[in-house]
Amino acid sequence: MKIVNENNGQPIYHLIAILEDAKNGYLSAAEKIRDEVLSLLFEKLGYQKISYINELRRVAKQSGFSSAIDQFTLSLLHRTWMDMKSAFRFGQRDAAIRACIKGEEKALMNYTEAIEQIKNNDDVKMVLEQQAYGIKSALHTIKEYTVAGNC
Repeated sequence: MKIVNENNGQPIYHLIAILEDAKNGYLSAAEKIRDEVLSLLFEKLGYQKISYINELRRVAKQSGFSSAIDQFTLSLLHRTWMDMKSAFRFGQRDAAIRACIKGEEKALMNYTEAIEQIKNNDDVKMVLEQQAYGIKSALHTIKEYTVAGNC
């Protein structure tokens, strides 16, 4: 029997908001960047975020979590998105890549906090841990791309 703790929903919906922001950033970046390899990478990462969003929504629904996103969280997400969008508007490829790295690092911090906040639900924790691993892999890929001299 699962123990539902309504407080478990807050970190899940916070992560969904973060993933929505990242999805928008990556898919927009994929359209605007002139580097074909980086464009494909950004597109792949955008679709990864869509997959994570859908999985978290399913988990939240199955667990009976209610939705509540605070305005502070939404304003922070919007600011990160605007930084990334601005970098691409002005053709600052390196700045955009740095924004992606910063965004993935912030997402990992949020996943770590969410995992610590989830109580009495190992299934939800396992999903979060798997997604955090995917984000670590994405971050590693972006960093490798920049180290390889492609940036």
